[in-house]
Amino acid sequence: MNIAIDVLAILGPDSKNRGIGNYNVSQFKRVFQQDIKNNYFLLNFYEDINLQEVLKYSENVKEFYFYTGENGFLIREKSYRELIGAIVKKFIKENQIDIFYITSPFDRLMSYDLDWLKGTKVVMTVYDIIPYLFKERYLKPKEFYHEYMSWIEKLKRADKILAISQSVKNDLIEHIGINAEKINVIYAGVEEHFKTIEVNDADIIRKTYGINSKFVMCTGGDDDRKNIAELIIAFSKMPRDLINKFQLVIACKLSKASESRYYDIAKKHGIEGRVILTNFVPLDHLIKLYNMAHVMAFPSQYEGFGLPVVEAMACGTPVLTSNNSSLGEIAGDAAVLVDPFDIKDITRGLIEILENNDLDKLITKGYQQIRKFTWNKVAERTIQSLESLDLEQSRKLLNLDRMKKKKLAFFTPLPPIKSGIADYSVDIIENLVEFFDIDVFVDINYEVEYKFEQNVKIFPFTEFPRKKSDYFDVIYQMGNSEYHAYMIKCIQTYPGTVVLHDYNLHGLLYHLAKKKNDLNLYREFLYEDYEKSIVDSYVNDFEAGKSGLKIYELATNGVVTNYANKIIVHSDYAKRLLLQGDIGRSVKKILLYSKIEEIKDKKHIRLKLNMPEDIVVISAFGHIHETKRIVPIIKAFNLVKHKFDNVRLYLVGKPSPSIADEIKNIIVSHKLDQFVYITGFTELPVFEEYIDASDICMNLRYPYNGETSASLMRILGKGKCAVINDIGSFSEVPDDCCVKLKSAENMSEEQEVEEIYNNLYKLISHPEIISHIGKNAINYAKFNLNIEKIKVQYRDFLNDQDKSFINEKNLTDIMINLMNYSDNDIYNLSATLAYLKS
Repeated sequence: MNIAIDVLAILGPDSKNRGIGNYNVSQFKRVFQQDIKNNYFLLNFYEDINLQEVLKYSENVKEFYFYTGENGFLIREKSYRELIGAIVKKFIKENQIDIFYITSPFDRLMSYDLDWLKGTKVVMTVYDIIPYLFKERYLKPKEFYHEYMSWIEKLKRADKILAISQSVKNDLIEHIGINAEKINVIYAGVEEHFKTIEVNDADIIRKTYGINSKFVMCTGGDDDRKNIAELIIAFSKMPRDLINKFQLVIACKLSKASESRYYDIAKKHGIEGRVILTNFVPLDHLIKLYNMAHVMAFPSQYEGFGLPVVEAMACGTPVLTSNNSSLGEIAGDAAVLVDPFDIKDITRGLIEILENNDLDKLITKGYQQIRKFTWNKVAERTIQSLESLDLEQSRKLLNLDRMKKKKLAFFTPLPPIKSGIADYSVDIIENLVEFFDIDVFVDINYEVEYKFEQNVKIFPFTEFPRKKSDYFDVIYQMGNSEYHAYMIKCIQTYPGTVVLHDYNLHGLLYHLAKKKNDLNLYREFLYEDYEKSIVDSYVNDFEAGKSGLKIYELATNGVVTNYANKIIVHSDYAKRLLLQGDIGRSVKKILLYSKIEEIKDKKHIRLKLNMPEDIVVISAFGHIHETKRIVPIIKAFNLVKHKFDNVRLYLVGKPSPSIADEIKNIIVSHKLDQFVYITGFTELPVFEEYIDASDICMNLRYPYNGETSASLMRILGKGKCAVINDIGSFSEVPDDCCVKLKSAENMSEEQEVEEIYNNLYKLISHPEIISHIGKNAINYAKFNLNIEKIKVQYRDFLNDQDKSFINEKNLTDIMINLMNYSDNDIYNLSATLAYLKS
């Protein structure tokens, strides 16, 4: 199981190093010691701290810290709840959380909306419902009453409640109406450092706190419920000889007002000097005081557990405590019990325990009683409770929801269109039909040849307006070619999810404007990305012949991305640029898939392609264009040929008219016609055979159009050695899975040719490097480019209807809070916000 734990109880300012915080530290330390089977994910919005140092956890525990600003303003201010909710939902989805454990459900700092936790089982620890039981005392302010009652409603929706005593469980059943089967009692434990010790510096301790007699110790708290005033009065009602024999030492942190009040009560009741208020005492002093005390009195009006009772028993100190709530349950017959609402009965109990000449029985029973309350037992009960949840039921419901097929409209070219995106879409559709019913909308100027095995219907895009209400979402596979031109108006009119295969669509947009001989249309396209003055200046210069086309200098895609509801890209490069343009965009990186295929029989494939068996085959794939650095590749190959007799270069594709003559001339001038082969356009099966037959696959780019190469993905998936440029999305391929050359942008042609030659020479001279890179490539592809993984990413992103909270306006609002922040704090807050865009 994957279990998320909100660590508010450990690090929240109202609980850290206090009762609830200490409880959670002790609980989870033991849980993590005992449970190495389940996975735990610690969610921390509160303090940048290494929780491993606190909780001593092992490898099955991970912690996630999100900085939320000074005093946690992102979680304190209601206007940012949507943002925090988005982080929580993403955290749950990314880590596939089965159980979400809320450790402090009544803490005002962070109140979870249970709608954020859909798809998980929700567990909460309840320490008490004291404010609910004592409404007149704690819930008088109307605002807090409504807030507390909203927490009670959330408790009712929890799948499992862990109560720290049977008393708390009984209260939840009786007063809140929660089903008993949903509540497990896990109790609390007593820490090992609470034990019987020799106090060698007792005189120093006595002097430190002004103790000069035997004493009754009370560890209370600055809350009327702790009954300190009543205990002082009850102490004053004892016979004078007992008062003179014993002091009452109250060891806890108190406000100055409370301190004055309690001393005034002591004075009023004639026991001035017999009552000592230590205020805060460090832990080592607390343990010594427990050991030095004659008895410990803890007549609290109500407790969820009452740790002081078991702490005192562990130190061998007899105990007086209340007969109600959890206190009577925990103390059993190992303490003197009193009615905390009756001062006379508290006095009676004090006299009984102080005049008891045989306290050893209470001490012995105390030692026996605390064996029931160990942190190891708390951990065992916690793990058993978590593992008792029926995850199968929630998983079935989640799967049922996923199995309900929604209907998608899918705009794309399809075969026989000679486009890599057409081939890509065929495979994506064939996989997405597992999750969606799909209608495909194609351009009207060709007849689709491909026949889908699944129930996929194909329509001309002109039919979409009539059918638009049938669809849950519209997917547009958008590329930088005229095959996608028909989609532009549709995207603007019927926004959906755009899969942007090429970041820069400038070439397509110029082509469309040129076909219509309409420079104003060209301007309109560019206005989507650039200021009017910049566009007008450029187009005016271009029209006047003062400037050439700036297709690569002025990358543009706003004509579709400005209208998209969501965008899918194939690289961090494209995602980063899109978010720099508009941080409010919902952008998801989903890598291009690759069919993972072990290397086939190269000898057989080469025979089929009429290649010699014993040569080194260097290949370049796809449309043969200047941007693929074909001319430098041929020139570098010419140098390689002079060093090695057994090399051949295959250009698997059709040359662009703009480069065809130049290629032909180079081949003729260098007498390469027997060494360089141009295949022309090949169908996909033959295209893949050429990859199978190759030893080294060239996949260079410059200028770069923001694309991700489908050919490169196929090369990696076949375990081939690819040579690429360190540019854009190509840079994101791990270094050990390919050979990366410097970008041609920073080299002369002569330098580029030398760079290509040097790397080819090294590879051919060391075939073991080719083999090693190929193995790394296929391993990378198996893990990252598997279509089974990618189709799930598609499904989840398409089904995710949450709107992006991060936009320019919200960022501006947040920036107002950052006026006096350090650079480091701003960076940390940025990291929190960036998580939603990662």
